[in-house]
Amino acid sequence: MKIRHLVATITLLASSMPLTLLADDYEYHPALSDNFSVYLGAMKSSNSFNLSASGTDDEFDRDIDFDDNLGVSNSSTFFNGQLRWKFGSERKWSVWGQYFSNNATGNATLEEDVEWEDDVFEAGTFVEAGVKLAVARVFVGRSFVKNQQHDFGVGIGIHNLDLSAYIEGEVRINGETSGVQKLEVSASSPLPNIGAWYNFSPARNWLLHGRVDWISASIGDYSGGLWNASAGVSYQFARHVGVDLSYQYFNLNVDVDKNDWFGSADMTYSGPVVAVTFAW
Repeated sequence: MKIRHLVATITLLASSMPLTLLADDYEYHPALSDNFSVYLGAMKSSNSFNLSASGTDDEFDRDIDFDDNLGVSNSSTFFNGQLRWKFGSERKWSVWGQYFSNNATGNATLEEDVEWEDDVFEAGTFVEAGVKLAVARVFVGRSFVKNQQHDFGVGIGIHNLDLSAYIEGEVRINGETSGVQKLEVSASSPLPNIGAWYNFSPARNWLLHGRVDWISASIGDYSGGLWNASAGVSYQFARHVGVDLSYQYFNLNVDVDKNDWFGSADMTYSGPVVAVTFAW
């Protein structure tokens, strides 16, 4: 989904919305008082990928900068969706869901040798490469400060990560070619995290919001850390529909220990998100 298409959709919704919906009696932003809120956005991300893969577990190879050395796109637009359900006494408990994915590819003529899984792509050869990450986040939290204007809480959750990377090109060893090969690695594992959020409505149709999730541990295939944070502002132009502009930051810095991938990944996605919001 392109950002310009999302903006056009928002404009169409706003122009066709009956004015009577704007006159509904709510004092502060409905996302603080309603049971459900949905966020459908497009993120314009600046990407950074540094990965390594070794065929043996003696030591990690030198990290490869996939965007600078292999031409993998360092900018992309992708879907970012979220859902929140509030329940319980005074709606102080929440279940959140978030999903986003990115598949970045590129190609380059190598300026220096690249070692990947004990094979060497020599300088001067042409290669294609790609990095794919899909994140599904589920989070359960409790609000400790909650009223018509404020919502602050903490909780625990899980980030399920599906990560893969590949390099495809002519492999040369000691100046001799072994033909074109595609060398691919992948890992998938859920990582638990702790997190906190704060939402504040300064006026009837406005909402300021922020959230951060963090984990640093050795779990499953991964050993390392994860940060997932966002901050933004929402405007409610109709009783159940609004628009949102926020900034999202996601960083994964881990060592991977699997039979088919022994290496590391340091990946960052950051940038603005434009979204349509729904509350009811």
